[in-house]
Amino acid sequence: MESKQVQTIRNYFKICVDGKATERVGEFFAEDALIHRPDCGKTLKGLVEFEAKLKSCVTERYESLETSFQRIVEAEDQVVVALTHKAKNANTWMEFDVPGKDVTWTSLTYFRFNQEGKVIEEIVERNELSMATQLGLTITQ
Repeated sequence: MESKQVQTIRNYFKICVDGKATERVGEFFAEDALIHRPDCGKTLKGLVEFEAKLKSCVTERYESLETSFQRIVEAEDQVVVALTHKAKNANTWMEFDVPGKDVTWTSLTYFRFNQEGKVIEEIVERNELSMATQLGLTITQ
């Protein structure tokens, strides 16, 4: 039997990411949640900022998304998930035009919960070098 925290995470990805219902993030995240993601450029604070970036950096960027879970580790108020995302028909990535390209990436995502069972912090670490390679981009310094 999965914990409520793990079910919250699964539902978040199913509804808000894969299902693209970003307006429902408040069902899973606290109003003052902190979001750390490589595609955001800064720490996001609160649901308004988070929903806007989730739209522009994820749900509007791809025609479809499919998330699968490889591993879930839970300890007290924290859950870490190893994920694979498969995205179809990208339009942009990191300000590069990549129309029609598909991309698959792995990530480790750390979630911290409050006593009400909502996420108060999310930290995403993902394999961006693999993403750039799949999209035909060359990374230079």
